[in-house]
Amino acid sequence: MRYILLIVLTFLLSLSLKAQARLSDQAHISLITCSPGEELYALFGHSAIRVNDPVAGFDWVFNYGTFDFDTPNFYLKFANGNLNYMLSRGDYARFVTIYNYEKRSVYEQPLILSSQEKQDLFEALMINLQGENRFYRYDFLFDNCATRIRDIITANLDVAPVYDDAAFDEYTFREMLHQYDGDKPWIADGLDLILGMKTDYPANQHDQMFLPDYLMKHLGGAVRADSGLPLLGETHTVLSFDKPLEGVFFTPALFFWLLFIGSIILAYYELRCQRPLVWLNRFFLLLSGLVGCLIFFLWFLSRHSVTGENFNMLWAMPFNVFVAFLANWFYRSKIFGVYLIFLLVCASLPILFFWAIPQYLPAMVYPLCLLLLSRYATWFYLNNKA
Repeated sequence: MRYILLIVLTFLLSLSLKAQARLSDQAHISLITCSPGEELYALFGHSAIRVNDPVAGFDWVFNYGTFDFDTPNFYLKFANGNLNYMLSRGDYARFVTIYNYEKRSVYEQPLILSSQEKQDLFEALMINLQGENRFYRYDFLFDNCATRIRDIITANLDVAPVYDDAAFDEYTFREMLHQYDGDKPWIADGLDLILGMKTDYPANQHDQMFLPDYLMKHLGGAVRADSGLPLLGETHTVLSFDKPLEGVFFTPALFFWLLFIGSIILAYYELRCQRPLVWLNRFFLLLSGLVGCLIFFLWFLSRHSVTGENFNMLWAMPFNVFVAFLANWFYRSKIFGVYLIFLLVCASLPILFFWAIPQYLPAMVYPLCLLLLSRYATWFYLNNKA
């Protein structure tokens, strides 16, 4: 009896979904593009799909960029690349109200679809909205709120779209990210430290649509292969806010240049006193080691696709974390002298062979490497002189 009831409920639910998923002839579907926000997760903008059916009496926004802060072990899952994002559905008026409050611009482009294509796209969205279908493992560059929309739109067209090659400018993934975080050097340098060599690969036209602005641009310039008609209509500005770029004087590079100068002054004091500042050197071992542990984790243990093959590990040695807590007698041993030589060589490579490293290194890395070299070299010299 229980199984019969389950079958009946499933059948009724499917009938309900089919009824709800029927669009009238007056329904229209639009691509929504939102400008970047102040929070890190909103720094690169946002995309959504609007489905408005005045006859059926609904005006919904389908949003693939939803996540739940109450997810157990949220930050660990985010760091490990196991955080699930989900598709949500909300009221369009409320959606616009939120972006108006955040003072973020919103643009709408109607999708020029046949009645059957509208129906197919809407049904696909409704299926995606049900149960476990709504969840997906988020990938920063290859599976996010914009790429999901790109894929579900193109999958429900009768013919594949043809993109405008003239509107394609070649960039690497990292160069595209710099277009958004360039005026936020602390965030930009932080991302550049953890994003590995794959981020410096060129992004083709399809891949560029991981950013909402480029999804808007490339879909907006696409035409149908059979008729040559545009895929999207004219852009309508829903909300418009001007956000002037604010320059930052105190950048990470300046910070580490100042620390390097301070380290040189302290090195002069150490040479005069013939005694290394072990506590300070321990601190920089710990600092570089912690960064190295983060890079090691993101490279070898996480599921992120673009945090591997990271040349910043040349100066950020994970083992430094353990060395920083060893006893003082170890720092006078021959083994530690060899280890210091190893650190000196590794920290020199980004400076001497920056032209050969196939990865962008942020400007802060060079004074940071000089800072570490000044600490390691002074320590090595005083240990061997003693």
